[in-house]
Amino acid sequence: MSSLRKDPFGPAWVLISPERGLLPSDFGSVAVDPDADPSPLAPGHEAGLPPEIQALRPSGSPVGGPDWRARVVAHPRSPFAERPFEPTSDGLHVSAPAAGWQELVIEHPDPRARLETFASDHRLDVLRLYRDRLAHHAARPEVRHLQWGRNVGRAAGALYDHPHGQVLALPVPDRWVEEERAAMRAHQDATGRCLTCDVLRQELGERERLVSVSEGFVAFAPFAAKQPFEVWVAPRTHQSAFHETASNRLADLGELLRTVIQAWNAALERPPYHLVVHTVPQPGAADYHWHLKLLPRLTVHSGYDWSLGAFVNPTPPEAAARFLREAAAAVDAGVFETAAEADGAPRGAGKPR
Repeated sequence: MSSLRKDPFGPAWVLISPERGLLPSDFGSVAVDPDADPSPLAPGHEAGLPPEIQALRPSGSPVGGPDWRARVVAHPRSPFAERPFEPTSDGLHVSAPAAGWQELVIEHPDPRARLETFASDHRLDVLRLYRDRLAHHAARPEVRHLQWGRNVGRAAGALYDHPHGQVLALPVPDRWVEEERAAMRAHQDATGRCLTCDVLRQELGERERLVSVSEGFVAFAPFAAKQPFEVWVAPRTHQSAFHETASNRLADLGELLRTVIQAWNAALERPPYHLVVHTVPQPGAADYHWHLKLLPRLTVHSGYDWSLGAFVNPTPPEAAARFLREAAAAVDAGVFETAAEADGAPRGAGKPR
């Protein structure tokens, strides 16, 4: 049985999951086989997955039927189970059976589709689906951490090549969100202002690290980016929880994500990446400002990273932002075309037209 263990030397909780690591794909070294069997997430394979939790489908379509546009099921390999969170302690060590909810969001019926090439209305529907699942779990009083994320590419840990993401709701806090929240709270105590709001004002003023800007959101390379070409996307107006976002703002967000990912595809030859939202369950919190992190997998951690708890980034964020702005402009001008845009297939890289 998987368990959650509290690190006695810090704020982190660690998932101990003996079930993981049993498949070759867990080690991130398996290439995509173009002749492999059809996607297990595609229409017609519903019986091989857990029961449907929610779906976008035509009116009158039966639950579990194959005519869906997007659907949510319990993650078939989740180490978490819906159970009371009851930690025990031996005086030094605190642990509990792994309690929580992990859901698989199958974003499109076509295994070759990609978030950046979805039709705009479909991309909006998928973002609404994520928002609604987070709102559902945020209502649970025991939930302390909410997350939706996407791993794209085997090197980023994706179990499937089919477009998908995950929703996670846990009774323990997330280390990174808690560290960010502590910094935001300290800044608020000192200035009376939100740290993220101040960062956005400065980035919009300096423009050196801006990647793209929309009416409601700012995409920028963070000043102390931990990864090359890391991009954050944050709402211009203060919001603590992603599930507070109105539908018209989600459409805006979807178009900005399309711009950033297409710029990556053109400039970096379609990198594997992580997309994760940092949010809190409580709407209206003054001491947190939600944001998305987009993290391409371009480097590996060095001994310096692990020994000092720091990060080595070989690409200054100012240079990365400039490069991505130019790539986004080239895509918009029709100078570049990605293979995904050309034929929807998950192969190839950006190429001049």
